[in-house]
Amino acid sequence: MGLSFQKILMGENAIAKMEDLNNRRDICFSCEFKTGKSKKYFRCTSCNCYINTKTIFTTSEFPEGKWKTLDY
Repeated sequence: MGLSFQKILMGENAIAKMEDLNNRRDICFSCEFKTGKSKKYFRCTSCNCYINTKTIFTTSEFPEGKWKTLDY
């Protein structure tokens, strides 16, 4: 998240477009690393993040290679 805040401070876009955000979440919600009882609280056991939070930022990437950072 530090890189995301750095981009914001530099006036760059750090928030994923809705289409990319939804694609990332679809991947994560069907992933074998997902844990939790509801979409609001799903976590990733690979990186230990909250999926709804991590998928928002363009600088985030999935450690298992299912999706990468976004460069707008």
